[in-house]
Amino acid sequence: MSKIRTLMAACAATAALAGGLALSTGSAGAQTAGALAACGTEKHVETSGAEADWTISCSRGKVNVFGNVTDTAADGECARVYALYNDGSKKYSEKACPKGETQEFDFPAKAYSDPDSAVKVYLQEL
Repeated sequence: MSKIRTLMAACAATAALAGGLALSTGSAGAQTAGALAACGTEKHVETSGAEADWTISCSRGKVNVFGNVTDTAADGECARVYALYNDGSKKYSEKACPKGETQEFDFPAKAYSDPDSAVKVYLQEL
């Protein structure tokens, strides 16, 4: 792994631990942006070729994530949102592509143990 990639990974991990915005670069220039989010959070997240809005709601010990994702660049990549739950499971939206396409998503409610760290949600270009 190059020094730049190692430094970027370390920065992303630090940001994620702080509960802030986490940015990383994967293969072929793919981007991921997201944040640890508490119950009742609404987010708008953008990368160079995608944007998404999502809401995190909690009720009766279960967390629900819903919103939309849009491909904003004619770059050959698609956009999607995924949620990483505190039990380690993931849910993915449908991919939005080509440029201008929007996909709505509503992930099934999942149980959580801590309302401040019930789920991490990410916007991803791939």
